[in-house]
Amino acid sequence: MRKKSIAIALGASVVLSLGAASTPSAKSSAEERFEPDVAYDLSVTGDERETVHAEVDALAGVVSSARAGDGSYDPLTLVGAMLDGSSYDSISRGGTAATTYPFPVSNTEANQNEYDRKVAKLAWVVKLAKDLGFPVVVQRQPDKYVYVEIGDPDAPEMVMALSHLDSSRSAVSPEQLERWRDADGNLGAPGAYHSPYVQDGWIYGAGIQDDSGPTLATLLAAKALLEAGLPIDRRIRIVMGIYEDGGPGTPTAANTAAFQSIPYNANPSFYDNWAYKSLNREEMPIAGYTSDSRFPVIVGNSGAVTPTVSMDLSSDSTKAFHLTGATAGVTLREGDSTLKDIAYGSTTQIASRATFTLDVADASMGDRDEFVDAITDSATAKDWLPTEAGATPKVQVAIADGVLSLEINTDVAMEMPSPQYGKNAVVWGMSLLSDGFDAVGVTADELQLKKASDGVRDLFFQDGVEGEAYIGKYMGIPASLLRNPDNGTPNLTFALMGGIRSEEPTSFFANDALSIPMYVRSMHVTADDSSQATTAVTAAFQGKGFTISALGAPVGAGLYVTHDNPLTALQYGSYRATVESDTEEFADPYALQDVVYPQGTTGGTLASNFRNKMTAFGAIIPGNERWWHTANERMGVDSAVQMTKMMADGMLEMARYTGPAGAQFLWADIPGLNPDRADLDLLDVTIGTYKDASSEVDASALDDQALLGATSFTIPMWDGRGNTTRNAASFALGHEPGGVYLPLTDADYLASTYVAPMRLEFKVERPAYMSDAAWQTFVEGGYGDFAFNILAGDQVVPLAAPSGQDADEYFSSRTSATNPDALYLSVNLAVTDAPYAGVEGVLADSKSDLYTVNPDYLESNSNPFPERGAVEKRGFFVFGDGAKDAEFSSPDAVYVTVDNAVVDAEPSAVVKKLKGNTNELTITVDETHVDGSTSKVSETFTIRNNASGTYTVGDYEVYVETKGNTQVRVVEIR
Repeated sequence: MRKKSIAIALGASVVLSLGAASTPSAKSSAEERFEPDVAYDLSVTGDERETVHAEVDALAGVVSSARAGDGSYDPLTLVGAMLDGSSYDSISRGGTAATTYPFPVSNTEANQNEYDRKVAKLAWVVKLAKDLGFPVVVQRQPDKYVYVEIGDPDAPEMVMALSHLDSSRSAVSPEQLERWRDADGNLGAPGAYHSPYVQDGWIYGAGIQDDSGPTLATLLAAKALLEAGLPIDRRIRIVMGIYEDGGPGTPTAANTAAFQSIPYNANPSFYDNWAYKSLNREEMPIAGYTSDSRFPVIVGNSGAVTPTVSMDLSSDSTKAFHLTGATAGVTLREGDSTLKDIAYGSTTQIASRATFTLDVADASMGDRDEFVDAITDSATAKDWLPTEAGATPKVQVAIADGVLSLEINTDVAMEMPSPQYGKNAVVWGMSLLSDGFDAVGVTADELQLKKASDGVRDLFFQDGVEGEAYIGKYMGIPASLLRNPDNGTPNLTFALMGGIRSEEPTSFFANDALSIPMYVRSMHVTADDSSQATTAVTAAFQGKGFTISALGAPVGAGLYVTHDNPLTALQYGSYRATVESDTEEFADPYALQDVVYPQGTTGGTLASNFRNKMTAFGAIIPGNERWWHTANERMGVDSAVQMTKMMADGMLEMARYTGPAGAQFLWADIPGLNPDRADLDLLDVTIGTYKDASSEVDASALDDQALLGATSFTIPMWDGRGNTTRNAASFALGHEPGGVYLPLTDADYLASTYVAPMRLEFKVERPAYMSDAAWQTFVEGGYGDFAFNILAGDQVVPLAAPSGQDADEYFSSRTSATNPDALYLSVNLAVTDAPYAGVEGVLADSKSDLYTVNPDYLESNSNPFPERGAVEKRGFFVFGDGAKDAEFSSPDAVYVTVDNAVVDAEPSAVVKKLKGNTNELTITVDETHVDGSTSKVSETFTIRNNASGTYTVGDYEVYVETKGNTQVRVVEIR
């Protein structure tokens, strides 16, 4: 193998750890904060985060007021791009995709010329990306996705953000169009939904929040990273689709296969995913996210059940303080005329406004005053009162004509899937009522309404705190079942009165009875756990005097990634670090840090078609309002900037190796072996796949070599392409029937020996002890060759190119464009799903781009992208992984070494006076080796008087100056 300078990575960091120390929480608590079992050691430093955030701020382009196209803003900024992007009418109105290549979307009157509208927006985003200076901008067809990429093009792994630039047609139904306001406040103005503007700290326009705005934020986040120039190991790709919401019908698998040759083809459910994965067979990411949901990270789709919580209050009807009415709706906000429109989005709202009316005609004046005073005092203690000037009061209580009215406005509209962030107006109101009853001495035995208000307070508002009450903390659920132990995902969330879908308040009191719907979302893994938890919930409500309808045992949540996937821990850790990097800028999400964990979501996202490789990361920040699929869609300008910083930090973290190695999977034509499953879409490979195996390589395996890196891995084959979510039970079944992995009874499996050709790459970093000069010598190849080996049991097998073949066909190396202190060393392996029988070096036709046009199509058509799918000769070391088990596993270790040469030498000298005119000069050279170990070379000389000169010490020549008989100075070492 050719000589190449090498940096050394010694003492590899551990990626996954158990019970890691918690980061500081937003609030002090007597209870220890729950910490997930799977943690992640972040690589992005505080200084790097500050650099990235400064670049985002420079690109933000914040303006106080603007209208799309008015020339008052910079179009190459975050706010400018969001305004210009939303000015395109890219509403997905449906239609039909053609059945033959290039599968154009139809232009019809019904879909308002879908094709033309999408082509126009994509042409704009291509120009935007080029104007922003992205080095790689790719578009395969004019009416489909665009992607940009940054990073070393030779990096074997790629991380990705995939989101969509369109918006849903549900936002522009006839009813919704009447609600849209233009920048002048005119209702129902033609074209208002694609005439975006900035006003009062908000950006308005269709797609601003779902998902054109967040998609463009990912683009600007990548631009910030491009400008920051910080070290990354993987390429970063930003894919911008155009048809997620209400897109055209996906062509059939047979239609696709008539053009594109894809073994084991099954089309993804989302149109953009089909175009990316099947139509053009683009590279799969090692990890990714879509910006189309919520922070900190969404791991899958939750199950659901909606029981009704009720209590008969008829026995109160003749008593003082009995309830006569109760309604719930969306909070009011002074000067915000569009806030009510959030109720028409796709996900129902939690009650952020509630009203209660009580008959107090028979109560004494003293009791009335004490009741009101108690509510006012309690609201003041909770900082709900007093009311700031120009704001809508959070609590209003008054008595007139024998009727007490209590109105709650939390000031934040909160959607049903995330009740744990608090601010439920029904809960607030019931808690205040309970305080009022306590003040006048009314007990639960005397008044059913008191029992109901006590019950709601005890279940959801103990000590005036919501938060984890909404995951069942006070419902008797065993603590071990509240959250998934691996990543902290709440197993259940409870949104009392979480079904608000109208600006008109909804009653939850009728016929002398409370009847409150409760939206329960489930991420439980097993039916037993779910049954145990829901049984406790039912008992808790019944113990408070409520009747609750059947909860069942909801399970089967579809997972984008397994609960123990380190990608979740990475993104969760990155989100928290971003928030904690500037607690003033991120004050609102910081205040919720104690209750923010990964979670499930409603509906689906593009992540569902990238099994175990992609999550939803953003765009909604905990505590923010979520506007989507509704009139007057908007996002806070500050939130847009914060979101972009979170995305940039997360991308940077994802783009760094989490262990000693990474790999690019290839296709190779090796006789007798089937490479069709060597496709990242068919393999369960995550950022945690390549484990550190340095402990397996002991001194006897190294001889006089220095270990630079060692890895081991196990990679199961999926049962098919990862185009659907599967639940935890399916993952647990593995290769068994119903499991996620290739069954061991599969006919192709039994008839084939599968092979996974790959370029396995080790990251080697400059050690701290190595001087600039020594490192440069290393870079120039001055310390010896590097060598790859595999360790199979006790056998060390050197990997060397067969006689007469070029080592460059088997090995490669690259320097880092962003990190001068890192080099990457690669070897081509072909791991077979077969018993181990030694290692063979084989030259084979190979390719890294898996794009392959169906030969039948090429008989009468030209190849639209002839530059893709190029075949070249590569050398591979072929060996069986030990067993035919539908998995590709390494031996005990694959590792890389180099001669353990001396890379630094420091001389020193001392003189000892002897009798007469003689002295003893001892020269010592301290040597530092590649592996960081040290050794000494020493020689003693007898000298007379001043004996300056050059002395030979081992392999070194040391020039010494002496002054007098006892003073000595080492001048030079050669």
